[in-house]
Amino acid sequence: MRRAQSFHADLVQLALERHAQGRIGRRQLLAGLAALGAVPALGLDRKALAQAQEIVLVNWGGDAIEFMSDAFARPFEADTGMRVIVDGSGPSMGRIRAMVESGAVTWDVCDSGGGNSIQLGQDGFLREIDYSVVDRAKLFPGMDFRWGVTNYLYSFVLAYDTREYSADAAPKNWVDFFNTRDFPGYRSLRRDVLGHIEVALMGAGLAMEEVYPITESKEKLAFDTIRGILDDCIFWSSGAESQQLMRQRDVVMGCFWNTRVKSIYDESNGAWDWTWNQAIVLPGAWVVPQNNPAGDAVWPFIASMQDPARQVRLFELFGNAPANPAAAPLVPDELQRFNATAPENYALQLPVDSAFYGNNIARLNQAYLDMIAI
Repeated sequence: MRRAQSFHADLVQLALERHAQGRIGRRQLLAGLAALGAVPALGLDRKALAQAQEIVLVNWGGDAIEFMSDAFARPFEADTGMRVIVDGSGPSMGRIRAMVESGAVTWDVCDSGGGNSIQLGQDGFLREIDYSVVDRAKLFPGMDFRWGVTNYLYSFVLAYDTREYSADAAPKNWVDFFNTRDFPGYRSLRRDVLGHIEVALMGAGLAMEEVYPITESKEKLAFDTIRGILDDCIFWSSGAESQQLMRQRDVVMGCFWNTRVKSIYDESNGAWDWTWNQAIVLPGAWVVPQNNPAGDAVWPFIASMQDPARQVRLFELFGNAPANPAAAPLVPDELQRFNATAPENYALQLPVDSAFYGNNIARLNQAYLDMIAI
């Protein structure tokens, strides 16, 4: 069975697709990819930098390696005298584990997720975030993890084909999504359980505030709810695949990443739209492997990523939302509708319980994959 693509890897792919389509220029592409990884050395701790020879930042690769080196790594070196290497080999959990276990750690900062940070941190593979340097006040509540710090947010949203539904008749919540009688046609879920327990529980009629804590009986209810639409459901593994389902009208609605729906919304002049109501909002997170070579130089480096203007720039290019609440007023008015962390949008969503998935993802995902394979 295919493994589902991570949101982090999809960001790079989506940016390159937009550049190839002529929807963003090279300068925008360079700036956006750099904002995903290497950042200017403003306000960095010179003592910590002097003790480090280089910082190695690991993201999900492709052409972003060269772009980040050209746009930000060399200027960072010129400003601080320290070399920055952008490694695009993909910081999977398995690779982080293997590197730490081998005692040959070569990575300093990795683009991961909240749940992953808990799994890896509890097993002793990550350093605790130094919140005397990284600012908790520049994060949404609950997004300051012990072994990871949120760098952006993204959402699973309920998207629908506007050619199938008028605005008044469109699905408005997950109850509608699982109602195949009144909303016939194929729908789509991801080939991964993350965020889908919550979607199914709200589809079964629970209010957002009733979803957590997730108990054994709620897990059963969620699986039973999904099992009830298997004959009407197509599962997607990558962001590009989810876009194809929308583009080809293989489904009438779906649970998709907001970044991919926004791309189709633009491409199709609004033929696909979505609601923020009951969306599941999830954090990307910077994590630092144990015994990272650059040592404490990583903390001011990560802290510089909390700059609200830089986060708004990343949002404008890629659609993943600022992790700093102070960024919201800086988002242009015409783009607020598309910002997952705009106050009016964020209030409609359910922030994922990263600790729940950090402690249960392996068990739940195997059960989920076994169910949808039947």
